[in-house]
Amino acid sequence: MFRKFVILIGTILLLTACNTKDFSFSGESDHWHADLNVNQSSDFEKQDFVLKYKGDNVDSVGDVAYTVKGRGEYGRKGEPLEENGVIRHSSESNPTNPKMSEDTEVKVTVKWDDQEETFTLEKN
Repeated sequence: MFRKFVILIGTILLLTACNTKDFSFSGESDHWHADLNVNQSSDFEKQDFVLKYKGDNVDSVGDVAYTVKGRGEYGRKGEPLEENGVIRHSSESNPTNPKMSEDTEVKVTVKWDDQEETFTLEKN
């Protein structure tokens, strides 16, 4: 009986592992490059977003506001750049939130120093 239980649990874990999906998007504008990595299972979705300033003088940028629009929308205001010109954001949704698909149109808007750029991320 115990052996059947272990086999059943092993099968369930294997099937659950097979239901994960990973895909990514990337894109750029004149001053910015962005990558969005998505990891999905049947219960959750994790998004890792990286925004990188393409210019040389990171100190001249000041605080940044950005918005990422896909199946939902998130972003931040007044975010300083790291020394290497990068901003990182990770989020995890619960099962009731809508999930992204590989066909989702993802738009990024970045505002800094009285400037604004909007660009689309393409699936990799």
